[in-house]
Amino acid sequence: MRRYLLALLAVCSLSAAADDTWKPFPYDQSAYDYSGERLREAWPRLTRGFGDYPFPDADWVLRMATEHPQALEQTVAGNRGFSGKPEEAQRYAEQLQQVWRLVFRGDFAAAKRQGLALGVGGQVPAMFAQTLYAMFLAPDQAEKHRLLEEVIAYTDKAGELMQADSVALFGRAYAKARLAEELPVPVVLKRGYTSQIPAELDALLARQPRQPFALALYGGYEAGVIRKVGKLVGRMTYGVSAEQMEQYFVRSFRAADDLPIGHYEYANALGYVYGDDEQAKVVAQLKRATAIQPINAMEALEVAHAKQLLAEQAQPVAQR
Repeated sequence: MRRYLLALLAVCSLSAAADDTWKPFPYDQSAYDYSGERLREAWPRLTRGFGDYPFPDADWVLRMATEHPQALEQTVAGNRGFSGKPEEAQRYAEQLQQVWRLVFRGDFAAAKRQGLALGVGGQVPAMFAQTLYAMFLAPDQAEKHRLLEEVIAYTDKAGELMQADSVALFGRAYAKARLAEELPVPVVLKRGYTSQIPAELDALLARQPRQPFALALYGGYEAGVIRKVGKLVGRMTYGVSAEQMEQYFVRSFRAADDLPIGHYEYANALGYVYGDDEQAKVVAQLKRATAIQPINAMEALEVAHAKQLLAEQAQPVAQR
């Protein structure tokens, strides 16, 4: 146990100095101020993509400490400011809430740094911030892959609390799915992503069958497999199909239809599976994504990405 704790603490204490070089959030952040009680009030909407995700107040901190003693041991051993005492829970919760404010505002480097300083309890928003930075702001593909691989490694090593947290579990599956899209098939197979991604999403959806992000990711994953190996091999070897892909997105939109990422993921999936045959639907989905008013930095980046994809769709039409 001691060896495990020391290894974990070593991971959690990795230098964050490199994060100071992260590019700043490129858009106006004034609309994403969730200071004070604004965070609690907006929490259900800010986290709607994750389904029913609890607000990290003092009661939540104490409950997690009671239900996950291993995580509490790690926090105590790392001297992270919380030893399980009720009088310490409020202060720890306030620090954790501040990390989430940084995530929603787009201060990703600060969110990672301050989150990891809280130990395993702050790792969830810290790695969420890193995932967003990797996907939208990383300077090149190599850095993007490195950051996503680090998210997976952090989550794997964090222990029982991460396995109980739906954001952490989604983040790991999301990182693997994004890597699987861009890595060569032999590498994806060697890493086991083709079995790990559906297994992890199945486990997450067994607990939260209406989580919009997980449902959209599953649909996107199936489309990505079809894109790489074709419909026949995809169905026979990996159990994916265009029909299942469509149903995952139907379920995601039923749960939440106002998430930019859901609509542009569906647009991508349509292109992967049907090519130019569904271009009109692709454009319609991208237009729906761009029409959404973002309520946090993540959604602002997603809307901007959807606008870029929409512009790319218009280029071939203009050239004909």
